[in-house]
Parts: sequence; structure tokens; C-alpha cells
Amino acid sequence: MNPTLEHIWHEFAEKLGLFIRARVSDPALAEDILQDVFVKIQQRLDQLQDPAKLQSWIYLIARNAVIDHYRTRKQTVEVPDTLTEEPRADDPEIDGLMAAFRRMIYSLPEPYRDALVLTELEGLTQKELAERLEISLSGAKSRVQRGRERLKEMLNECCTFEFDRRGRMLECQPRPQGGCQECGGPSARARD
Repeated sequence: MNPTLEHIWHEFAEKLGLFIRARVSDPALAEDILQDVFVKIQQRLDQLQDPAKLQSWIYLIARNAVIDHYRTRKQTVEVPDTLTEEPRADDPEIDGLMAAFRRMIYSLPEPYRDALVLTELEGLTQKELAERLEISLSGAKSRVQRGRERLKEMLNECCTFEFDRRGRMLECQPRPQGGCQECGGPSARARD
């Protein structure tokens, strides 16, 4: 006998709700996920081949729904392939930050440093980078991506950033615990 959605709801709704709430702290969000799980169950109920495996099948759907929730929730800011906006030439603060940024790039390990210098500072495309370094395009993309990630880690150790909804930087402040060695925090001023 194939179970009906109503039967599944009566038997599993409360248990699934507890299962989801144990993994998602917001009760309203957990309820939304539970509703999504039952929509998926309804859509796929005809695919259930063995009614004896109903419980494990339902929990698999619930587990995947929770995982999907955390995947889509992750906030990321993509860095474009090339930096298009040029700093204003008459701003000494921008000049200092650009010099600090260049020092950070040049302090990276060689493959990442070369990849970022050639793409971000000299304007090569990743395809041109691959040709110049005589490596595969995927290898070039990987170096640029890893270089950007290392640079991001360095920047986050140095400063705190505030971004708008579109990912544009609004403010940058040196971290209070010792300051920034590069962009003019307390430690950098002490060196001058």
C-alpha cells in the first residue's frame, strides 16, 4: 500500500519539525523548510519505489532541504575578473591604500603574486595569463582565484570592511588589536 500525503503528514510532521528545528535556529525558518519538505514529498511521492523505506526517504529529503538552506544562505561577494574603477589621482588616501594593496600583492607566494600582478595590475585576461605562463586556462583561473583568496585573508586580518547591499565597499577601518601594518592603522603610524 502506498502512503498518502495526509498519512505522511500525520505520522511525520511533528518529528520532521523537531529534526529541522534542531538544525535551524530560527523557528519560523524551520517551519518554512518543513513546508518545503512536504511540497517535495508531494511532488516525488510517485517516485517512492519501496514504501518500507518511507521514513528514510522522507528524512533524506529533509536533510537535503536543510543543506540547501545553508548553501543558499551563504553570503558571498564576487570579485570581478578585472578591476574597472580607477582611483582618483588627486586623493592621497587612495594613493596610500593602493601602495599598501600593491605591497600585499607582492608579498604573496610567487604563483599567486604573478597571477594577480599580471591580471589585476597589468590588465591581462586569464586566458592571456595562461598563455604567458604556459599553463592551462583552468590552472591560470585557479591561481588568480587562490591569489585573491589569500589577498582577501590578508585584508581581513588587517582591517574591517563595511559593504552595501550590492557588495560595494562603504568603509574600511584598521582592526583595533594592534592596527594595520599596511594601510595606516596605529601600528603603521608608529613606524612612520
